[in-house]
Amino acid sequence: MGKAEGDGGIPNGAMLVNFAEAIAGDDVERLKQARAEVTQTLGADGLVDACGVAAQFNAIDRIADSIGVPIDDVRLAPTADFRQALGIDAFPSRLES
Repeated sequence: MGKAEGDGGIPNGAMLVNFAEAIAGDDVERLKQARAEVTQTLGADGLVDACGVAAQFNAIDRIADSIGVPIDDVRLAPTADFRQALGIDAFPSRLES
């Protein structure tokens, strides 16, 4: 989803980035392969931990959205197209009080 390369300086980082991108994507086969790779490398407990971390990021975003935390000014221009396409700017939480 980004332009980063490598492992981010953490063990198995590239694999975990691939897993995160597979979770956020819509390619079921990629997700199956990513799950299998995480399980093979980190075991079943590692897969559960990786899923938990991904779920927390989803929850954090939902909490921020629900309480109306504004988008950082630096992110407004780069996200304008997809916010418009998804209708995000029309969300009640997006409206300034």
